[in-house]
Amino acid sequence: MKLRTLGPYLLLVAPLVALVLFANRFPDPMPVHWGASGRPNGFLPRTPLALAFPVLLMGGILLFIDAIVAGGARVGPPAMTEGVHRLLAPIRWMLALMATPVAFAPLSGPTPVLVGAVLLVLVVAVQIVRSPRFAPPVPDGTRRGLIYMNPADPRLIVPKTWGVGWTFNFAKPIAWVILGLLLLGPLAFVGVLLLQAGSHH
Repeated sequence: MKLRTLGPYLLLVAPLVALVLFANRFPDPMPVHWGASGRPNGFLPRTPLALAFPVLLMGGILLFIDAIVAGGARVGPPAMTEGVHRLLAPIRWMLALMATPVAFAPLSGPTPVLVGAVLLVLVVAVQIVRSPRFAPPVPDGTRRGLIYMNPADPRLIVPKTWGVGWTFNFAKPIAWVILGLLLLGPLAFVGVLLLQAGSHH
């Protein structure tokens, strides 16, 4: 596999090793949330899982992104897959880099995380602006649109006719169910984490 694919995963090894070496320096309980004043207002016990969770989370996000790309690659065309890889490459590296400031936030505070988040947003914004360059040419006569709905098309996932990547065939009800889970699932997950952190205040 190319460095483009494996590189971000290899980058996650560094914070994991650092966490093992410096685990005893983390306070117990660990601050994991800070208020507007910069003071911590949410804590978690210092456990191996709590220490490694930020790195595991970033690794999980990378796996999720790669699983989507792999599924889209089976739909094709190859030019679309290559365009998506080029679009996501810097974003994947930034996600891997974010693991370090997030994992060490209990020691360094929220500032490095905020700086990293701003940089991540900038990278995503730049790639969105550049995305038309990565899109393969659309065959003549293809109807363009932001939402694809074709009851006669048996496919659930189809190449976009506008921009780069794949989209759902929203003529299928399951597409709306999946979209809802993708949108609400992460919000529910973050909400649970905040409730747990608040319970250890």
